[in-house]
Amino acid sequence: MIDLNVGGRVNTEGQAATYGVSGVANTPAATPTDIVTLYGSATKTVKIKRVTVSGQATTAGSMPVSLVKRTAVNTTGTSSAPSIAKFDSTDGAATATPLLYTANPSALGAGVMVASQTLNMGVAGAADTVYFDFSNRNDKAIYLHGVAEGLAINLNGATVPTAGTFGYTVEFEEL
Repeated sequence: MIDLNVGGRVNTEGQAATYGVSGVANTPAATPTDIVTLYGSATKTVKIKRVTVSGQATTAGSMPVSLVKRTAVNTTGTSSAPSIAKFDSTDGAATATPLLYTANPSALGAGVMVASQTLNMGVAGAADTVYFDFSNRNDKAIYLHGVAEGLAINLNGATVPTAGTFGYTVEFEEL
């Protein structure tokens, strides 16, 4: 018999409403800062589980990719709101707010970098992917409390290689 109530705790992993927001072949600004943001909710706590970023270009090159936890909302810039997918169709609508930027925000919200990797952008067919996974370790994930807290995929203002495009996925739970 397996005791699921070990040490007075019940395993609730996989019980929370889970969502994903994703895009492919997105063209960023020439020297992009935040390319994707996900801001929290007024009614729920948002738990970031996994972030992936991929890229390709007609000329190979590298881009720094950072995750920045924002404590204030970005202003202006050209953005659109990508669709949010439910992992379980019986979950309610997500309350977090994603944005995809094609022109940099005029002012980035205050924040601090929490993770960084280098994305090696190859030519078509040789695209690279960087992963930030907060769901497979026994440590704490990134939590967003309230609408002013967000997580940004940031490219540090580096120059995008010729005809560079990006794909991304952000998987999150709402508690």
